[in-house]
This record gives sequence, structure tokens and C-alpha cells, in this order.
Amino acid sequence: MVWVDYDAAVSMHRVRPLVKAEHRLERLASPTPDDNRISFGCINLPPSFYEQVLRPTVQAGKTVIYVLPETRPLQAVFASYRDPIMDVAAK
Repeated sequence: MVWVDYDAAVSMHRVRPLVKAEHRLERLASPTPDDNRISFGCINLPPSFYEQVLRPTVQAGKTVIYVLPETRPLQAVFASYRDPIMDVAAK
């Protein structure tokens, strides 16, 4: 597991296909990203990518990982998210 934000409990890890009805592995393998959102915060990775790319890269030493921007606002994905900058500006 690679922690993206430890305090917020967001990490990158192998996809965990525990609920068969969610079809997590199949959704990650689909040809488009439209059905790939399968998590409530963590970044789920195909097991082979985690084992062959991410894990060896992180274990090799200091690593910078870029997670590309989302196309939707954070509040559209995480309804409970509050922007601390906007909270201060509103005061």
C-alpha cells in the first residue's frame, strides 16, 4: 500500500475484488475510463501494475507520484469534502 494522504486515509493499492457484484477487475480492464470509478477515495490499481510498476518504483527509493486531475469538482465526487480555502474566504 502506498499512502497518498495518510491523515485522510487515501492510498494506492491493489484492487480488492471482494464484492463480486461490483466487477472491479473487469471495470478496471474495460477499454474506457467511464466505469473505472470503483472506490470511495483510494486509488485502486490492477494487481499486475501494482506489483510490476508501482511497488518496485516506491521500494527503489524516494518517489514522486502524480495523480492526474479529476474532471469533476471534488464535491461532485466526495459530497462531504469542504474546501478549507473557500471556508476561510467565506468568513
